[in-house]
Amino acid sequence: MSAGAWTTRPVVVGTDGSGGATRAVAWAAEAARLRELPLHVVCVLHRRPAGPPLVAESLLTRAGAVARINGGGRPVETRIAVGSPTHVLARLAADAELLVVGHHGGGRALPTLGGTAARLTGLSPGALAVVRAAPGRPVPDRDRPVLVAVDGRPGSAALVRHAAELAARRDADLHVAHVWRESPSDVVSRLGRRERAPHREEAERALEEIAASVEADHPRLRVRWTVERGYPAWSVLELSDAAQLVVVGRHRGRSVGALATVLLQASSCPVLLPPRSLTTASGRPVTASALDAVPL
Repeated sequence: MSAGAWTTRPVVVGTDGSGGATRAVAWAAEAARLRELPLHVVCVLHRRPAGPPLVAESLLTRAGAVARINGGGRPVETRIAVGSPTHVLARLAADAELLVVGHHGGGRALPTLGGTAARLTGLSPGALAVVRAAPGRPVPDRDRPVLVAVDGRPGSAALVRHAAELAARRDADLHVAHVWRESPSDVVSRLGRRERAPHREEAERALEEIAASVEADHPRLRVRWTVERGYPAWSVLELSDAAQLVVVGRHRGRSVGALATVLLQASSCPVLLPPRSLTTASGRPVTASALDAVPL
């Protein structure tokens, strides 16, 4: 996709001056630079202050400096808004190409997701990035692949193409992972008949169709494909340790699904939920029936 094919809607990032929000601003600035989009940095106050909002203005000044460093000097618009952070950011997201927020709470030992980020996963229908980082990991982290997890739902092919576009713009490799579950009784029965895992063979054939499309659009993109049996959420979580960004689709309604929930709580890298419309279109899966895995 050419640079001109992207819309001119901005990347919006919320900040409260915390360390997590600062990392989100840095990540959002790079995302805006790579897409050649304007960046809007927003500080939301719960209530209008009696006097000049000096604290908010000060943290926006610092956030703007971080954004310009990571955005290659591109212009940055900062603003103060009043209201509920969740609802203000959700309204701004309606006119944005991407909404970025920081992750708040514990780490991998006691994972928690901040209230604003958690509510936005259900309220914001557009693209949403929740910026996480394992201790010691730089943000942005440019030296690792982009990971995308697919489960065969309608929109899987579109999800991979979206992730491929992101990887190409970041000059990164793409890692596509499909993990399916098989009950212990099915494993015993299959091994008793000396049969190979049928789902693996069918899934690999189905993914070949997606691979051909990605290669046609991005002939220079290096792509790794992982097809394995396991518990999808934990398997993909482990793979996220080696990724700079993990892309995962959404379910219908306001639910993001078990896979996205686990990643949002404990991923070692930022998690991107693409626009809801990208992966929740009606109709039959675009890949072979092999990818109709147990829902994640």
